[in-house]
Amino acid sequence: MLEQRDTNFLGIDLGRGQLVNAPPSYTLMALRPHVYQLRDATGAPYSHSPDGTRDFSLKRSSWGELSCLALKRFPEIAPSSEDFAAVPRLLHFICNDRTTLDPAFAANIAQTSALNPGWELRLWDEAARFQFISDHYGWDVLKIYLMIGAEYGAAKADFFRYLLIYRLGGVYLDLKSSTSRPLDAIIRPNDEFLLSQWNMSGSNLHAGWGLGASIAHVKGGEYQQWFLIARPGHPYLRRVIQLVMTKILTYRAEVHGAGAVTTFNITGPHAYTKAIHPVRERFAHRVFDSETDGLIYSRIESHRERSGSTYRSARTTLVTGNDSYLI
Repeated sequence: MLEQRDTNFLGIDLGRGQLVNAPPSYTLMALRPHVYQLRDATGAPYSHSPDGTRDFSLKRSSWGELSCLALKRFPEIAPSSEDFAAVPRLLHFICNDRTTLDPAFAANIAQTSALNPGWELRLWDEAARFQFISDHYGWDVLKIYLMIGAEYGAAKADFFRYLLIYRLGGVYLDLKSSTSRPLDAIIRPNDEFLLSQWNMSGSNLHAGWGLGASIAHVKGGEYQQWFLIARPGHPYLRRVIQLVMTKILTYRAEVHGAGAVTTFNITGPHAYTKAIHPVRERFAHRVFDSETDGLIYSRIESHRERSGSTYRSARTTLVTGNDSYLI
């Protein structure tokens, strides 16, 4: 599903009630219509915790359930392209409401734009995001975007940045983020997609950041997505969009929880990393060190308080209204 030409994803043949592309030793047990449990070679349920590790205690049976998406209603995303294209000179920021933007963020945007003459500045508030998704992706994708709860503005911004850069390309920066030198000095003419991780420079400025059990297999931890630098239609972002939509549509509060880690896993950097890492070497990209190459993670003191974001401490469900997509 993440990339149309791939066929090696684990699936369920509903007609026969059998696993597709699973190891021969694994079996499937129907718990109720369209809800199954994966069993390993010993017959034990193969259950997992929200952080991606195996759950041997089976404290919550739902952690061992596989729910089927109604794929006939899964939104179609335009095919990706492997043809070379330069990163367009578009500089994107996302905010809630441009009329009430905190002066510190407004000043950061103005300063970053001034450092990058020749780059077209675009500021996307909630109304503009709504219209963009409707115009370029249609109602089916917009419905999924609107399933994200009110306390999770960060998750909405996560999802939107993938949709935005996949369609238009360019550079996305968080409101708190900037550059220490012009983007034209950072991005090379042959760049198609830039990847970076935390602490590549060894400065330990963000020691311990970007780690998590669900991405423990990725050396160096998560790929940073407080910035995106890419051409339109890159295959990485199509995979990210497909994975995030799948995670939203299969989200259940009792399984996936709430708050910061859940946001990282459903829409944020862990989902971004999981989509890209398995195919990282298949598609054009350049690895660089954002910290030393000229990107600034934050130049705003108390940026979390200024943003008004509450997702880190939220206890409400991240997603609502997705039941209709489960068969």
